[in-house]
Amino acid sequence: MAGWLVFRAGLARALRYRRLVLVAYGANLLGGLALLLLPAAALAGGLGHRPAVRYAADGVDAWLVFETVMSPLVQAALGPDGGEPTLSRGIQQGLLLTLLVGGTLPLLAWLANSFLAGGVLLVYAEAPSPFRWRRFLWGCWHWLGAFLLLGLLQAAAGVALVSLGVFLLALAASAGGWLVAVILLAVIVLGLACLVLVEMTRAVAVVEGVQNVARALALAVRLSVRRMPALAGLYGLSLLLLAGVHGIYRWLLAPLLPLEWWLLALVVLQLFVLARLLARLIRLAGGIALLSKEERDVETDTDDSVTAVLAAVG
Repeated sequence: MAGWLVFRAGLARALRYRRLVLVAYGANLLGGLALLLLPAAALAGGLGHRPAVRYAADGVDAWLVFETVMSPLVQAALGPDGGEPTLSRGIQQGLLLTLLVGGTLPLLAWLANSFLAGGVLLVYAEAPSPFRWRRFLWGCWHWLGAFLLLGLLQAAAGVALVSLGVFLLALAASAGGWLVAVILLAVIVLGLACLVLVEMTRAVAVVEGVQNVARALALAVRLSVRRMPALAGLYGLSLLLLAGVHGIYRWLLAPLLPLEWWLLALVVLQLFVLARLLARLIRLAGGIALLSKEERDVETDTDDSVTAVLAAVG
């Protein structure tokens, strides 16, 4: 019940500040366009007119792309008698550029998320105050350094968790399917716990006005333990909402839209992106609502204690 109330409060705040959905969508769109600029420039310069590139546009296995990009290193190792590369140097550079640009996607997402998180959470924390650009941008800049560091810690924890999971799965592969299923479930649960802890650390930092990541993390751990049922309900409902959005798009809408209707397919795709962003903002706003409820409970307990003391003295 508590989880549903927090989720509903998050939904109300997310819908109240719908402008934040457009801000997140704009940042997502700019990041996607930035990733397309370099490959598009390479293709527009004449690379896209080559028959090999046209053939590659129909679909090429990832191993073939990797092998083609690495062919200059193989050629250097073989020496001058090793033969010429299969594809020209221009195509190799274009494929390498595409891989490099694709590899920058996590970096761009990390920077954009770290920058916007402070402003978004500050707006939700100050509800029902009206949205103000100056206040939003101040929040983005104020917590940028702390959230960049927190993102690095999250990435390191993710790499460690995946590495540990792969190692345990390799050891358990010979023991049977049940042990593999248990390990996978444990890794998923730990991953969700890390996500909850990171997002609640950000929320605590904004609500409490803290820039020290260690202090905010300690407060988030204490809050997560105290409000575990409410957090479980909030994140469970948020993940169900996100799964529903994906299911409707992947299994209902996408199969009904032929590629010939590209404009309609593009509109539906962008609505899907907006729905995903809204689901995430509902989760973040719910975390802020939970912290607000925590503060109200603490204030109520304090007032009751003071009243009891005064009554005893009187």
